[in-house]
Order: sequence, then C-alpha cells, then structure tokens
Amino acid sequence: MAWPKRLDAILLLVLAALPACGGGSPAQPTAANANTIRFDDPAGQLGSHQQGIREILEATLARVTEALPLTGVTITVAADPARAIPGYGVGGFTSNGQTVRLSIDPAFLDPALLQARLPPLLAHELHHARRFRGPGYGRTLLEAMVSEGLADHFSIELLGAPVPPWSEAFPREETARFWELARPELDSTAYSHERWFFGPSPPLPRWTAYTLGFRLVEDYQAAHPGATAANLVDTPASAFRPD
Repeated sequence: MAWPKRLDAILLLVLAALPACGGGSPAQPTAANANTIRFDDPAGQLGSHQQGIREILEATLARVTEALPLTGVTITVAADPARAIPGYGVGGFTSNGQTVRLSIDPAFLDPALLQARLPPLLAHELHHARRFRGPGYGRTLLEAMVSEGLADHFSIELLGAPVPPWSEAFPREETARFWELARPELDSTAYSHERWFFGPSPPLPRWTAYTLGFRLVEDYQAAHPGATAANLVDTPASAFRPD
C-alpha cells in the first residue's frame, strides 16, 4: 500500500530520530563524536616521526575501540620530556572521559621503541577514559589503585604487551607488607598520590601503588574466571577490596 507523500515524509523523520536498538546495526561514529589524534609540537621536535606515530596510534585505537567501544576522545601527542616517564621516553595523562594526552621525550624517538611503548600506553589511557564515563578514576587510594591496575591489565590482555616496570616495583613476596602500609589509607581522599604512585618515599619504593593495584586486579581475576579488564571497566573499586 502506498503512503501519501506527506505521511511518508513524516514517517522518515520519525524513524531518523529513533535510536538504534535490538538487532540493528550499531551506530557509526560521526564527525561530532569521532576519536581524533592531534599533535602539540610547535617547535617541530617530533619532526618526520609524526606520521609514524600517528600510524601506530591509529592502529592501536582501532584495536582498543573494538574491545572497548569508545567515541569522542581527543588524543593529543606532545613533545614534552618533562611529562614523559623518566628513562622510559613516553608518558600519558587522562583527566576525564574525553581527553588523553601522550607525552614523548624527543630523545626517545627510535621507531622500534615507539612501536613497543606507545600502543600499551594509549590502551592504558583509553581504558582510563572509558572508566571515567562509569565509576570514574576515583578519589581514594583504593579507587586509584584499581583504575591503574585495570588499565595495565587491559593493555596486556589486548596487545600481549609485557608487564610494565611500574607494575613490578617490588618482589611478590613483599606484597603483604606493603598492603599493610596501604590499608589505613585505602579510603582516604587526602592520600598523597605522588608518594604512593611515583615515589620513592621510604619505606615505599617507586611505583608502589601501581604494583599493588595490578596485583589486586590479578587476584580478582583469579577468583572470577572470565573476568577481563574490558568487562570490568565499570566495576566499582569496592569489589576488588582485599580482605
């Protein structure tokens, strides 16, 4: 049966306004919500490496968003040695669900090194961005530990990356001792992020909280077969709390 032209037009407008649901195809990113990569390098310190860096990040972004749907993120790549991890050459910072900043020390522009370190770094930061849209990164020591532990497990599970040095800051047999030091501050919003995560601050070695968070997530996954950092992205930190 043919629709009157006016009703046909109205129907098309209504259908266009309806959200996708059920078994329909997922909505595709539009220009307004696409993920974007931009460079902040006014002095040109990254030089001819920019294209190679972009290709590495685009390939990683495609893998991340397949496992963890995420749109509307702006990824800024800066030549900024002060914000790169000392001795590591790259660093990342995510302050909300829409912005990721990657910092590169121009002294570490070896293509093989960038290929090895940029993908897990970006995957880590994008997991943070997605978690910001759920429970958030967190304001307490426990919440921050869980967010960091999940992000590192995500990069390893997705990319097969090695365990990063900050997740192996001290031998496993010392874990219980550092947990006892952390326990009184787990629910504190006044904890020192610098002391716990960066250090060293005796008796805490450098990166103590990263390692504790990584092992906390590891213990949770051991007790919950099938749990991955991707499907745990919205799980509150309280679920990981040690006994």
